[in-house]
Amino acid sequence: MAKATAGNSNKNKTSRSACPNSGSAAHTSTNSATRSYLTKPQVRAAIATIDFRANSKLMRMARFRALTAGIDAEDILQEAILRTLTSRRCPAGLKMEYFLMGVMRSIASAIIAKRYRDEAWYCNELHMVVSPLAPDEACEIAERSDAWRKALDDVVAGSPEIERVVDGIDQGLCGSALAEFANTDRARLASLRKAIKRRVNGVCVELIRLGEAA
Repeated sequence: MAKATAGNSNKNKTSRSACPNSGSAAHTSTNSATRSYLTKPQVRAAIATIDFRANSKLMRMARFRALTAGIDAEDILQEAILRTLTSRRCPAGLKMEYFLMGVMRSIASAIIAKRYRDEAWYCNELHMVVSPLAPDEACEIAERSDAWRKALDDVVAGSPEIERVVDGIDQGLCGSALAEFANTDRARLASLRKAIKRRVNGVCVELIRLGEAA
């Protein structure tokens, strides 16, 4: 009986010493390994290779984040770059565009959160109650909105080509970038822009008359 106990003890000792997670080999994983980050010169070099054209993925995201935060797209992008070059650490292996998108998201979220806090504070301190629009004012706003929508429809006039050009101009595109976005060539783009200008001049006359009549 004693021998059996001794045998079991030896087996247990052998089993424990053979465990790969014991001693110096205990539970080392990639999660606990030190993460590597880009150096500042590497960050500058990565930023220098980014596509900053108006229709690039990064610039589209900058315009979206700026819209949600109520600021300028160039401002939020420049602030993201500044933080990346100074106070942020960019993990190695992550595309710089994606890192900057994350920084812009953080900036926009902070601005929105601060705005909500400020609005809540002012409303609480001043006991402000937002009054609804007067019926006449609400009617005027609705009429003007309808007029502008109709004016835009008159400019586009059911043309998919003109609609793409107008959409591209709204995104800040011009030249070859605008032609590529509108899926046309430079010569055709010039013709379309002339047509747009003629139609805009026509609808502007009607909008001015509407403003004078108000």
